[in-house]
Amino acid sequence: MIIKKLELQGFKSFPERTKIIFHPGITSIIGPNGTGKSNIVDALLWVLGGKRLKSLRAERSGDIIFNGNVKKPPMSMADVTLSLIDEEETLNINHRVFRSGESEYRLSGKKVRLKDIQESLWKKAIAEKEYYVIEQGSIELFLSSKPIEKRLLLEEAAGTAYYKDKKRQTQNKLENSELNLTRLEDIIIEVSKAKNSLKRQAHAAEKYRVLREKIRQFTFLNFRKKIEGIEKIQKETVFVYKKALDQENEIILRLKEEEKNLASKRKETWALEKSIKEAQENLFSLKSQLNRSEAEREKEIKKIDLLEERKKKARENKAELEHELISIEKERSEVENVLKSLSETLKQKQQSLKAADQESQACQKKLAELQKNIETLRNEYLQKLSDHTEIKNEQVKLEKEMELTLRQDEKLKSQLAEEQSLLKQKEKELAQSKEETSRVKKLLEGKKKRLEENQKSLDKIDTYIDRLQNQIAELKRGKDKHTHHLHALEKLKQKEKGTDFPPDLADTLGILADSIESDADHTPLIDIFWKEEAKAVLVHAQDFLHDFANKGLTGNFLLLHPQIKKQSFSEVYHDPRVVGLLKSHIRPSQRIKKHLSQLNEAAIVKDIKNAVELWIRFPAVNYITLHGDLLLSSGLLKLGQKKEGIFSLSQEIKALKQNISLIDKKLSLLTLRMKERTEQKQKLEEKAQVEVELSAQLERKIEGLEKENYFNTLEIEKISTNISVIQKELEIFTDDKKAITKKIETLSSKIRRTEQKEDSMKDIFTKAENEAASFQEENEQRRKHFFELKSSVDLLKEKIKNLNHQLHTLTQRKEIIETKLTSLHKEIRDSEDGKLHFKENVQHFSKKIKNLEEEEKDKETQLIQGEFKLKEAKKEEEELEKRIEKLRENYEVRKEERVKWEIKKAEGERDLMNLEESCWQDLKKTLKEVKDEIPLDILAETDVEDSLAEAQEKLQKFAAVNLMAEEEYSIQKKRFDFLIQQKEDLRESIDSTREAIKKIDQESKSQFSKALNEVNKNFQQVFSLLFEGGNAELKLTDPNQPSESGVEITAQPPGKRLQSLSLLSGGEKSLTSLAFFFALFRYKPAPFCILDEVDAALDETNLSRFLNLMKKIKNQTQFILITHNFKTMEVADYIYGTTMAEPNITSIYSVKLETKRSQ
Repeated sequence: MIIKKLELQGFKSFPERTKIIFHPGITSIIGPNGTGKSNIVDALLWVLGGKRLKSLRAERSGDIIFNGNVKKPPMSMADVTLSLIDEEETLNINHRVFRSGESEYRLSGKKVRLKDIQESLWKKAIAEKEYYVIEQGSIELFLSSKPIEKRLLLEEAAGTAYYKDKKRQTQNKLENSELNLTRLEDIIIEVSKAKNSLKRQAHAAEKYRVLREKIRQFTFLNFRKKIEGIEKIQKETVFVYKKALDQENEIILRLKEEEKNLASKRKETWALEKSIKEAQENLFSLKSQLNRSEAEREKEIKKIDLLEERKKKARENKAELEHELISIEKERSEVENVLKSLSETLKQKQQSLKAADQESQACQKKLAELQKNIETLRNEYLQKLSDHTEIKNEQVKLEKEMELTLRQDEKLKSQLAEEQSLLKQKEKELAQSKEETSRVKKLLEGKKKRLEENQKSLDKIDTYIDRLQNQIAELKRGKDKHTHHLHALEKLKQKEKGTDFPPDLADTLGILADSIESDADHTPLIDIFWKEEAKAVLVHAQDFLHDFANKGLTGNFLLLHPQIKKQSFSEVYHDPRVVGLLKSHIRPSQRIKKHLSQLNEAAIVKDIKNAVELWIRFPAVNYITLHGDLLLSSGLLKLGQKKEGIFSLSQEIKALKQNISLIDKKLSLLTLRMKERTEQKQKLEEKAQVEVELSAQLERKIEGLEKENYFNTLEIEKISTNISVIQKELEIFTDDKKAITKKIETLSSKIRRTEQKEDSMKDIFTKAENEAASFQEENEQRRKHFFELKSSVDLLKEKIKNLNHQLHTLTQRKEIIETKLTSLHKEIRDSEDGKLHFKENVQHFSKKIKNLEEEEKDKETQLIQGEFKLKEAKKEEEELEKRIEKLRENYEVRKEERVKWEIKKAEGERDLMNLEESCWQDLKKTLKEVKDEIPLDILAETDVEDSLAEAQEKLQKFAAVNLMAEEEYSIQKKRFDFLIQQKEDLRESIDSTREAIKKIDQESKSQFSKALNEVNKNFQQVFSLLFEGGNAELKLTDPNQPSESGVEITAQPPGKRLQSLSLLSGGEKSLTSLAFFFALFRYKPAPFCILDEVDAALDETNLSRFLNLMKKIKNQTQFILITHNFKTMEVADYIYGTTMAEPNITSIYSVKLETKRSQ
């Protein structure tokens, strides 16, 4: 399965979706440093499950997402898709991560776990990244790596890494199962306690239930008895109630008949009352009509009197108005005469007023001309005065300006001298500051060089410390794993010893399992054959008799006989079916070596068939197969024995303790190195910190000096500018002084001329004012005469106006009186006509009143007769009401008696209902069901109430009873049985898991041994091919433990003695490492291999050998090379180039080999 396609988007320097197509053979990726070549390798590692960010050259998960540049913003997601293809199928692996930290994997479009992808890759023979990714740094470090790290690569080639992972998972499962078993046993104990407690509670609940049932039977009988009593009383009550009800109904019938008669009589009385009422209403209506007619007649009489009065009053008013009309005529004549006289006087006054007005206007006009002339003279005078003042002000202003100019001139001259002095001082300071800046910069450059050297040393130490930290962390993880495993094994060992294991005693030699050793293949056989002996405490027989015989000890002891027992198995041993004797595969300690003969011996055979055949020939011998089947000399055949016991556990515990001790030694050595390097780093950091602080001080000083130089330069420029400005201002002030002096002289001559003109204008103005004043007085006299005439004219006009108004008023009054006289004449005529009409009405009403009085007498006679009949009817009605009242009293008595028995009947029904409710609550039965179930003859024979009270008293003596105990006990018992079954299943699971681990170990060991031999042969061949001679070998660091031993490389290039690998040159190390990797590929070709600048340390000759070797196997393995070497590029079938047209964005270009050559 090879890489077909790689798609990147948002990963490091690939913001846009980039698709890279790979082909079989050799693909080369070239480009300048920093253009993103290694980012392609990082993407491949990352999508295949690379979890360590440091291996991807990143600190945080966000570092692998495109971080943007000046033009492109950062992206929120990195997405890489890898397509792997073979003849059968295509695998599409997708890995996506977001800035929020969320990450997801997809396999062929389905969301999966990383573990699922790794398992799919295992099935396709794609191992961990160390197997198919070879980097320049890893090539150099490979030979110096630990033997156990080299072993990992061999395990990848052998395919045992997959089994180791499965073993680790199985061990975790075994550990969990053992913990679950322990927890399950604890749960079983707790459940057993709860079960026993519930059993007791269930027994008490059963007694309680029997007594409750007894109480229920007595309650049943008690209810039946109560039913019978209540029903008997109820029967009597119902009989009396019905009798009372019949008597009540009889009285009700009589009462209804009397009430019917009373209603008829009341109806008759009501009809009489109604007719009487109608007669009264008719009589009242006639009286009302009579009264209204009399009132109307009186009203008409009063109207006649009123008309007579109105006629009399109208005649009196008419006389008064005629007298008033005569007086108005007289007054009107007098007013007309006065008005005529005043009109003539007004004409004369108006003529005099007109003449006076003409004279006044002529005087006013002349006075206005004089005032206008005076105003003109005044304005001219004021203008002359203003001009004179203005000239004087200007003169004063010029004098002040001259004074200010002289002061400014002196000030500028002193300022010029100060600026020239300051300029010399600043130029001197600037020169000194530049010299100091140059000196400090030289010091700073020296500090920076020392800092760079110090930083390089720190980087080297950091790299070394990181490597040490990784090694320490790896060792600690290994130690923790071993320690955890050790605790689990010790726990299992303690469990294997059993609870009756004897305590630690003096003079004993420990258990047999701790005193012997064996190889891993035969350890299970010892556990099977010496199962009980392995757990027994070793003690000399004499010591046991002397010290322990009378102590009452328990447990197993293996007594060591003082004499050596000899056994002979020479005949069996020489049989070809016998693999060997069991004792020959153990290594006893010195203290029990001589006593080993007293243990039973067993012959090891291949299978049970051989064992039975040999036993038939040699029945005195015990036989054990390699699979753990046992045939004792007694003929007892034990098949499928448990292969792991206390001896296996002891052996494994010893090995783990040795490993932990070895790890502790390595840890102490690495910790010491770490401490030394950390102290060295701390000193360098302190030194660097001092240098940094000094550099910072120098940089601040340089910055301050440069600022000072800059400001001094600006200050000098400013001062020079100020000097030139001051010199120009002095020249301007000199010119200004001359101009001001000339202006002052001109203004002085002007002032003299203005004063002369001012004096002549003042004389003319005074003369004109005197003339205007005399004419003004004359004009005032004429105006006074004019206003007197005007006021007399106005007074006459007012009088005439008032007289005209008075005349108009009199005319109106005359017209009004004449109108009133006409109205009074009409009123007198209307009164005469109305008086005749009202007299006729009086006669009509008198006739109508007479008729109504006769009709009233007839109505009164009829009313008296009706009232008599009504009185008789009411008397009969009262007699009926008395009879009804007596019947009602009798009815109430009967009703009370009936209600009394009805209440008793309802009480009986209520008692029955209450009894029904109580019966249902206590027995969940109705009264009918109780009556049907129990006959009456039983009640007479049983004292129900006493028996019920006695049973209830017994029930009260019970404490709290758990009525659910029986059900809970049943549930708990089922759970207990289920847990026991689970325990058995768990034990079977643990046994099968241990068997699986053993099979995995055997398979791993076999495959690893095979891979080691084959890779060793390939390594020797490839090494000789690359070095054109020489020897190289792979060997185990501990051949006695091939399953745990590391792998060491020995290499002897041609012409050199066998020496330490650390003494090889860089090129030789790289070539040796490549020889090892290609040896792996020959044994198990990787589908693809990524080589990141591995040719950098090779010279041209070694590079040619390496490239020739790669070309030979390119049909088996797809190679992707990152290189800067032109010779390496020549062997490539495809070339990809990387550039960065924009910062932090990689662009990809591809070229086929043929195209490249034609170009």
